[in-house]
Amino acid sequence: LITAIGLSLALQQAVWAWYPEAKSARTFPEIPGGPFEIGSVTIQTGDVFLLIAAPISMAVLAYFVMKTRTGRGMQATAQDPDTAKLMGINTDRIIVVAFALGAIFAAVGGVAYGLKYGQIDFRMGFILGLKAFTAAVLGGIGNIYGAMIGGVVLGIAETLATAYIADIPGMDQFGSQSWADVWAFVLLILVLLFRPQGLLGERVADRA
Repeated sequence: LITAIGLSLALQQAVWAWYPEAKSARTFPEIPGGPFEIGSVTIQTGDVFLLIAAPISMAVLAYFVMKTRTGRGMQATAQDPDTAKLMGINTDRIIVVAFALGAIFAAVGGVAYGLKYGQIDFRMGFILGLKAFTAAVLGGIGNIYGAMIGGVVLGIAETLATAYIADIPGMDQFGSQSWADVWAFVLLILVLLFRPQGLLGERVADRA
């Protein structure tokens, strides 16, 4: 992880040296046809994409991991890579597939971000990555459905915190949108303290 972070920083500086405009935010194309009105609720097209893409991505990933040969090989590699090799699984190939899947779903998340906020920049993945880790911990590391539930819980917690903490006397400065990330990581710390296995439990390998 440290090596990857260092390499990313080096690549970032190299890109800036040749292309200084890369620091500037870019406008992201919008999906035509919105927003949509459902009663008193207004739903933007970016939110529609997110509501559709998130459960589909979760279902596709769950099917791939649980039902396909490569997915089962991925589970075996995660549980015990040495034994997986003895069973004829190409663990190097499995690791490459895992990283490729991560890149694909990161791309889906990037599109969802761009559609929701209307612009993208080079810093947007950092805080999203931290929140993705927080959601995974909340749901239970290794639990696909738990990660989805953890993300929903995290979003609700951020919204409620910014909406109601400002109403507490003397706490109005802590209820702004800029404090939403702080409350998200406060929730992460509480979960690590009181339920480190996550809401649905961490999936661990069975040992003989």
